[in-house]
Amino acid sequence: MNRRIALLAVLALTLAPSTFAAGTWLKTVGAAQTAAKAKKQLILVDMFAEWCGWCHRFEREVFPSAIFQTATSDMILLRLNTEDNGEGTQFARKFGVTSLPTFLILDSDLSLAGLIRGYAPPTDFANSLKDSRTKYAMFMNRVKNEPNLGKDYMARLDLAKEFLSRSAWDKSDPRLKKLMTEKGVPAAIRDEAYYQLAVSYAVQNKNEEGLKTIRALNQLSKQGESLERALYLAGQIYMQQGNLMAAANEFRKFKTTFPASPLVENIDVVLPELERRLSNGGK
Repeated sequence: MNRRIALLAVLALTLAPSTFAAGTWLKTVGAAQTAAKAKKQLILVDMFAEWCGWCHRFEREVFPSAIFQTATSDMILLRLNTEDNGEGTQFARKFGVTSLPTFLILDSDLSLAGLIRGYAPPTDFANSLKDSRTKYAMFMNRVKNEPNLGKDYMARLDLAKEFLSRSAWDKSDPRLKKLMTEKGVPAAIRDEAYYQLAVSYAVQNKNEEGLKTIRALNQLSKQGESLERALYLAGQIYMQQGNLMAAANEFRKFKTTFPASPLVENIDVVLPELERRLSNGGK
């Protein structure tokens, strides 16, 4: 029986789609990052799951194609199972992967250079990959020009926000903090920097730092869109923490302080459910 099982295993490997014939797909983040740093290349991460039919179609139809091989010839290839309860699951959470197939394009620091969702035949996938890489190159040119931005505070804020959108928190947060404290920064941009930093902390699950940042902004400003969004975010953070009472109180205070805010409409959807759960002991 054991010999039969072993034979079947060999046959399965022999008959499996030639997924890895298109190139060497690494299986760990560490190995991919080491190779990317050594070769100064981007990493293409195939986020997949065994149940994903479209992922297997990529394996059969796209990966072995000459078009795919050419498009990725100067990239490090990495495959991560989103349900491995390890690096794949962690990456899915970090980069908000909620549908499959999804491909991440990362730099050697594991910051997001691009994102491609869904199935596409070889030519379309190659075009999407090229488009993502072109946009990333343009972004990196803006980064190189950053020393020349000087008092162009809006451009500096936009750059920090783009780092944030790429999950490059080690690069976004220091830039935001500088805009929060640098002399001469307009109040509106300063306040937006506070809000964006609070968002960054919330995304990183640094909830106490996020709330502390929001409280600091509330001491500086008493009105403005950034403050409104920050105080609304405070309620969301409390909900994320499971502190329903604090969330409800935050939203009630918000409605009283900013009755004309467009965010009140969102609160009117959330608050009744919070109050219902509180009346039922949090259930």
